Amino acid sequence: MRGTRIVGGVFSSDVAAQAEGGPGGPLIVTEDVELLDDLLRLCAAAGVLPEVHHGGPERRGSWDAAPLVLVGDDAADRVRGAVRRRGVVLVGRDQDDPGVWQRAVEIGADHVLVLPDGEQWLVDRIADVAEGVGRPALTVGVIGGRGGAGASTLACALAVTAAREGRRTMLVDADPLGGGL
Repeated sequence: MRGTRIVGGVFSSDVAAQAEGGPGGPLIVTEDVELLDDLLRLCAAAGVLPEVHHGGPERRGSWDAAPLVLVGDDAADRVRGAVRRRGVVLVGRDQDDPGVWQRAVEIGADHVLVLPDGEQWLVDRIADVAEGVGRPALTVGVIGGRGGAGASTLACALAVTAAREGRRTMLVDADPLGGGL
């Protein structure tokens, strides 16, 4: 596994975002080899490297610090005593197992996911948490009183100035009768 190191039976990733204090990859808790293989594949599709624990989370803080926790259905009993937190997904394969909902409630899972049906949702969710929360955005609306008033020129100047200052910038021309920018 490139980019992943094994420490005492625990797989952990060397993600640059983690080193910089940003959000890292998800925490995976499972002993099911096939499920782990699928979850690692989905994390790779989302462009992140997860931290993997066989059994319960052993390292202090990894349960609380992970932006997302993916608990295999096989490991639900082992994480039952963990502190409740947001961002826990119970992942399994058996669509006909009625006990999965009880196990999800017992571990405080936000979602129950059955593979392979939920793969796309999970990839999107992993990518979302890996990106983290961006800085708050400033939104400016420029409205001209009439055609030729210079609203488009002012909007372009504001966008260019913001971009030059290093701000993430988007310019949208929402005038249905305008010429477009």
